[in-house]
Amino acid sequence: MDPHYNLKKFNTLGLDSVCERYVKINSLSDLETLPRALKVSDMLVLAGGSNLLLSPEINRLVAHIQPRDHIQVVDNLVVAWAGTSWHELVVWAVSKKLGGIENLALIPGTVGAAPIQNIGAYGVELKDVLVWVEVYNWQTGGYHRLSNEECHFSYRHSIFRYHDQPWIISRVGLDLRPNRPINLSYPALSEYLANNKKPSYADVAKAVTTIRQSKLPNPAELANAGSFFKNPVLDQNLAEKLKTKFKGMPFYSVDNKPDSLKTSAAWLLEKCHFKGKRHGDAGFYDKHALILVNYGQANHKDMLTLIQTAKKAVKSKFGITLEEEVRIV
Repeated sequence: MDPHYNLKKFNTLGLDSVCERYVKINSLSDLETLPRALKVSDMLVLAGGSNLLLSPEINRLVAHIQPRDHIQVVDNLVVAWAGTSWHELVVWAVSKKLGGIENLALIPGTVGAAPIQNIGAYGVELKDVLVWVEVYNWQTGGYHRLSNEECHFSYRHSIFRYHDQPWIISRVGLDLRPNRPINLSYPALSEYLANNKKPSYADVAKAVTTIRQSKLPNPAELANAGSFFKNPVLDQNLAEKLKTKFKGMPFYSVDNKPDSLKTSAAWLLEKCHFKGKRHGDAGFYDKHALILVNYGQANHKDMLTLIQTAKKAVKSKFGITLEEEVRIV
């Protein structure tokens, strides 16, 4: 267990952040060595670091789930270790001709982080295929599996995002099948594959990868936290008022919410002139207004200043309060 450890290379925004104590978790047996007396507030679980904005000092133990691609088929379910790269799981699935997550290709991060915000892209969400999430309770030393329903999934949300349980996600079980229908409901994806009359799961994953690479910076080349804000979900009345006032404002239906519509956070930010806007070395990407990037030496304060400025501008112009998708620690 290392004291005063710098997490700069373990968060994709590349921010200096020193934690009080640091421990690597390579396996289930490593999980079981964690101190049982720790409170939930004393522990930060870190995986790929792609959905975090870290403070300069983390005054708690950081348990770092190590990258290790470990995938098995058990009782017709695909079971993966929390530290498995999410994209590598997608690559593995399409290579086995198993469908269900091909639309989620190239999403950064790990399998264990995926249920926390119910990752989604191009018309598909994790909840569509997830059967269970296994968690380790470090205070009792036991494991427990939560069903899809017990995870309380909704748009970019789950029970894991806000809870006070001493849990660390250890594995997930997914229902991936060779006969799942292909989802081309997202316009950019259907347009890309317009000339492919019978695309395979691998074709869809490749198309999604190409589209994402054309829009989003590679964290290895330009430090970033991916999409920083959630797409706002609005009630029908507000949506209709905004639709009348702002021509061309995009709206999308929301599953299980017939009285609500979702709009684009990137569109809102772009209309407020935040595409490419910088505060010091903190900035919004010049090709996509929703991507928060570190152009070199940005710090936590620079990031927070830019974030708050953007939220105030969107609230002032549209009356919409943006909610962070990235977790600020």
